[in-house]
Amino acid sequence: MLSASIIALMFIDPSGVLLGMTSASNKAVKLSFELCAIYAIWIGVFSILEQTGVSKWFSKVLSPLVNLIFGKKNISEKSRAYISMSMSANMLGMGGAATPLGIKAMESMNEDNDSPGTVTYPMTMLIIVSCTVLQFLPTSIMGLMTSAGSKNPASVIFPSILTSILSTTVGVILVKLTHHFSSKRKNRRKK
Repeated sequence: MLSASIIALMFIDPSGVLLGMTSASNKAVKLSFELCAIYAIWIGVFSILEQTGVSKWFSKVLSPLVNLIFGKKNISEKSRAYISMSMSANMLGMGGAATPLGIKAMESMNEDNDSPGTVTYPMTMLIIVSCTVLQFLPTSIMGLMTSAGSKNPASVIFPSILTSILSTTVGVILVKLTHHFSSKRKNRRKK
């Protein structure tokens, strides 16, 4: 449908179509560079935090939440530190910075896995927690709103907190239920 619209507009107003496409492309490139700069800064900050040992402090602060979600025995300290840093980045609204940390956490959990390459309960939980993004400060969205000229970019904070808590809670509950029923089924097969 979009292609047909563009083709029709090419015959009706070719200069308008080209002007619109050029303008949109320029805005997209500008926005991409702005976001790359923001993410580069945050990835650098998290790298410094990791090298200075502050990630261990984050791990301790978030350990009750991580233990509640992932379980106390299921993950190593190295994986726990990466998970904590990833969750911290997500909580600050920096999903792009959280992704490399989540990948490192997944690699670390795979190294600890009895059968590498097999998805485990903590891996599944990390995927869900990363996708549902428990977020308290939506910095990326606020940055986009500011660059678009919003007069009140902070207006998204409360709705973001509310929806992220709700989506993460539902995701965690579903993974826990699925794991519980899957474990029961495996136990029945063993008997």
